[in-house]
Amino acid sequence: MAVRRRNANKTMTKRITIKDVAKAANVTPQTVSRAMRNAPDISLETRERILEIAAKLNYVKNSTASALRSGSTRLIAVVFDNLRNVFFSIMADYIQSCLKERGYTMLTLSQPKAMLDEEAYMTAASHNVDGIISFIEPEDEISSLIEKYKVPVLLFGRRTEIAGVDYVYTDDVKGGMLAAKKLIDANCRKLLMISEVLSLTCAYDRFQGFKTAIEENGLKTDLLIRSGLSVEAFGEKIFELGKNNAYPDGIFCFNDMIAFETLFYIEKYNLPPVKIVGYDNIQEEIKIPKRLTSVGTDKLKLCERAVSVLLNKIENGCTFTEKADVFLADGTTT
Repeated sequence: MAVRRRNANKTMTKRITIKDVAKAANVTPQTVSRAMRNAPDISLETRERILEIAAKLNYVKNSTASALRSGSTRLIAVVFDNLRNVFFSIMADYIQSCLKERGYTMLTLSQPKAMLDEEAYMTAASHNVDGIISFIEPEDEISSLIEKYKVPVLLFGRRTEIAGVDYVYTDDVKGGMLAAKKLIDANCRKLLMISEVLSLTCAYDRFQGFKTAIEENGLKTDLLIRSGLSVEAFGEKIFELGKNNAYPDGIFCFNDMIAFETLFYIEKYNLPPVKIVGYDNIQEEIKIPKRLTSVGTDKLKLCERAVSVLLNKIENGCTFTEKADVFLADGTTT
């Protein structure tokens, strides 16, 4: 269900164009364009005056075209930290399809810092995009950048408290509870969650749901953070689990990729079988040798809603958040 956020601006201010800069400087748009290119026929005094006016108007230059334009570019930047992640690749395909149906083009950008900071935002804005869909957490400074440059941001797959950032996400608390119930029903009593850092809202919510459901059944869970570990170091962690009394009989993994990685090392080190639940249900879109029990959602519908929420912000100035339901897809690993 869509929820209107009361504290957000009802309208987005018009994007500053070359015509606005030219009008303020009392010159032609062609003169502004030549000044931006540092053309030799523009005096230093005129160029500096135009650049100063452009800066005061918060004008962002389109680095992909020397001519400045007015109006919508119908270009949306989608920012990832790692497109090698199968889930991200699947969602990118769905988002591209959804945007195409609405007459928009997708620009894919990679941000290895895994944070939507000022550098990442300005990189996207420099392409004159109408909006940004981010798969990575925004920093607090994004609010002021959105206000300044008028390029809205939609956070995909997780929630945020940052003002001005809309988001579409899955019910991760419920997902964690579904995973716990599945493992408990399979008679698992020594439980472990392997997660990304809990500073990610989606990781925190999944762990809280998992932990709550387990404690309601009088049990406890351990937590292993996958983030920051190399492939080899993670393998060593799994190997060490098999050498102590805390070896789990049920594991909930933050996503399917971690689940497959865990299964690989359990088999590699000939450790006792463990029941495993993943998250994302990527087996709906790709063929995998072992069917994984996994928490999933309707991915196409989620992408359709994400695109609709962002375009509604761009075209109508409306602000929404939306939480998608999740389900458990049974496999052979529980």
